[in-house]
Amino acid sequence: MSDPLLDLSALVRGETGNDLPEGRLPFLREAAERRARAAGCADLAAYVAALGAGELRGEWELLASLLTIKESSFFRVPQQWERIRSEVLPELARARAATRRLRFWSAACAAGEEPGTLALLVADLPTLAGWDWSVVATDLDPDALAQAERGLYGERAVAAVPPALRATWFAARGRLYELDPRLRARIAYRRLNLARPPWRLPEERFDLILLRNVLIYFRAELQRAVVAEAARRLAPDGWLFLGGSETLWRLQDELVAVDLGDCFAYRHPRPGEVLPEPARRASAPPGPPRPVPAPREVETPPAPPAPTPVEHLLAAIAHLEADRAGDAERAAAAALEADPADPAAHALVGLLHDLGGRTQEAVESLRAALYLEPDLVQVRWLLAGCLRRLGEASHAERHFREVVATLERGGGRRLALLDGRLLPDPAETLRRARAALAAQGRA
Repeated sequence: MSDPLLDLSALVRGETGNDLPEGRLPFLREAAERRARAAGCADLAAYVAALGAGELRGEWELLASLLTIKESSFFRVPQQWERIRSEVLPELARARAATRRLRFWSAACAAGEEPGTLALLVADLPTLAGWDWSVVATDLDPDALAQAERGLYGERAVAAVPPALRATWFAARGRLYELDPRLRARIAYRRLNLARPPWRLPEERFDLILLRNVLIYFRAELQRAVVAEAARRLAPDGWLFLGGSETLWRLQDELVAVDLGDCFAYRHPRPGEVLPEPARRASAPPGPPRPVPAPREVETPPAPPAPTPVEHLLAAIAHLEADRAGDAERAAAAALEADPADPAAHALVGLLHDLGGRTQEAVESLRAALYLEPDLVQVRWLLAGCLRRLGEASHAERHFREVVATLERGGGRRLALLDGRLLPDPAETLRRARAALAAQGRA
């Protein structure tokens, strides 16, 4: 008899390319069991079977939003950005002087910090003033893309942005920072599954491709396919950057490694360029020698990975369902601290406030969630109920009507973690909103 968790892990790998390590399987089980209950499946096995048969419309997007790690920051791996600023962009500017046109691709943009960093650098380079340039930013997770389009980030995400750039291109929005709309207008956000090449992109060739911290999640066969397609998309004189710990060693023989001093990049061989055969075949940057560990009787196990914001939220929900309100509030606060721009964290904090009888605090948190994502109809329904209890009948009615109008036209977004148990599903939300409006009409 097969193990439904292992079957689900294989499904995830086949659908998204994400090869989850064994240490992440408990998290996968917890997230999948929650989605199984929300989807009305009897158990995990039934959920996996329905998911594999394609019977749960839209479920892959909801599950993928839980499994992808969206934690990032501007100017992550600063030595790469310094080389892009000081060497790569000036070289591209010289090469494109006739057309004054540049096209960039951030291939796994998460919440938009990477394409945002690139846009900051390009906008700050005087030689590119007035040029036609744009960034295509892709990711598998629609929730991450929605967050990227909003352009709102917490202090941790923008901590490494140089003060002058922060002052020029960011506006304070309470505890958050908004990336200037003029830069966001240069970035086209699109959903793309790298595990399914060939890819539909608005450009055939790119001058710079950022494929950072992607390959580490894929098996070798998929790594080769992704690298081959990226190489095909790279302009003949373009540049490719991987994550700091990634390499193309033994994956391809088309691109060569370029030593930029404190980091490596990849490109096609230049015309007439003669390279040693090993460099042409392997394109592997030399790494530092590995230290020989001292003999020890017992091998120290590796430290477990730090909890992600989603794992903090899952822990908070588990505490809440077990009537451990204090533990739930601490875990929710940790999730919010880890990612202040996550509407799910604000929504859960608001729900906890509401359950604790702190209605005004609940309203503030729920409004923060809707500021970040206005289409969260379940959160708007919850906010309307809080406002009604505070005596703000007209404001409550307006929100209830917006919930009804949004759901009747088939719109709205769902929070995968809170969906179906802590918050009613969309159909039930619509029923309750209509009932609330009917009750107000009779009052």
